[in-house]
Amino acid sequence: MDASEQSHETIKFISFTQDAKIISTGHKDGITFYKTSDLLENQVIQSETMKDSGLHNSVLIQRLHSSALFFAVSEKDPRALNVYNVHNKNAITSLKFRKSILAVRAHKDRVVVCLEDSIHIYILNEMKLIHSIMDTPMNLRGVIDLTSNPEKAIIAYPGSPDTGSVHLFDAINYGSMNTFVAHEGALACLKFNQDGLMLSTASVKGTVIRVYSVPSGSRLFEFRRGVSRCVTISSFCFSADGKYLASSSNTETVHVFKLEKEEAKTQETGEVSWFDTIHKTLAAYLPTQVMQVSELVTTERSFATARLPGAAKSNQVALIIHNNHQHVMAATSEGFVYSYRLDPEGGELDLIKQNCIGPHAFQQTVPTIDDSMNFPPMNFRSM
Repeated sequence: MDASEQSHETIKFISFTQDAKIISTGHKDGITFYKTSDLLENQVIQSETMKDSGLHNSVLIQRLHSSALFFAVSEKDPRALNVYNVHNKNAITSLKFRKSILAVRAHKDRVVVCLEDSIHIYILNEMKLIHSIMDTPMNLRGVIDLTSNPEKAIIAYPGSPDTGSVHLFDAINYGSMNTFVAHEGALACLKFNQDGLMLSTASVKGTVIRVYSVPSGSRLFEFRRGVSRCVTISSFCFSADGKYLASSSNTETVHVFKLEKEEAKTQETGEVSWFDTIHKTLAAYLPTQVMQVSELVTTERSFATARLPGAAKSNQVALIIHNNHQHVMAATSEGFVYSYRLDPEGGELDLIKQNCIGPHAFQQTVPTIDDSMNFPPMNFRSM
């Protein structure tokens, strides 16, 4: 059995922290953390591993930014939330729930636990339950997000099991903020940007990605990932400056979208598009019809794409500033991490670094892309 097959069997979970500084991996032996800066610049990759028996085969991990605190759910007992300190290797507490935990989100003041039909909010420093949202619409995918902005704690979750309705809830004042329809189909992925003022959304169809203003729910951007096949969007990540949005799925392509309004492009280039002229001329006469056409025509494709060497069951993506350059990093459920530098001009991005992580990363030096023991063969398929 080669390294890729062993990694595929043993890696149960992989994700980036909210600040994209650490990758968390859950595997048969426990949990291992990697610094993304190490993966970008070092030949020898440092890692921290927790091998407590309660962490074996962890299927959910949520580390609070780059702090020592993290939360984990093991395949052995999916109803138990385990809280640990990674620095002193100590277990802090464990909470039991009536059903399987589908998602966990952490904030400097709050911890949010999502079950299929309820959401539970805890005070972080005490791990004390302070509010429960009961009888939520059935959410079998555990689609949920929590703002990381320390000044607010807003939860976004599906308002319907069948349509793409988004509900916003204030986890500080315990009240509903807004509900709006983001897609026709059921939601597959939600993600706030770092200041909590924007929310990206995708439905189970996965062809259209939208960005909404928070808490108003007004649509800011719409992007078309592709039309040739439906995909499962597995992660979003906004850049720290809010200028880019990256998405990953179960395909071999990572998309990067530029969050730039048409007015900003016009100001930069000095050009006015034919559509802008027609839109302004006809808006006074046919406002509803023109608005419908506007939404269709202004739907844009991705600004940049990064091609992974092969498709995986699930890919997680992050946008990282390193040495004053914006990078795109993709971590796969196969145990591989691929890094690309984001060209300001967009287009197809060049792979600049690759790493093998997980319990069967036999080498801690960076392997080459041609090493079949560490990487699958290049296999680019059309979107």
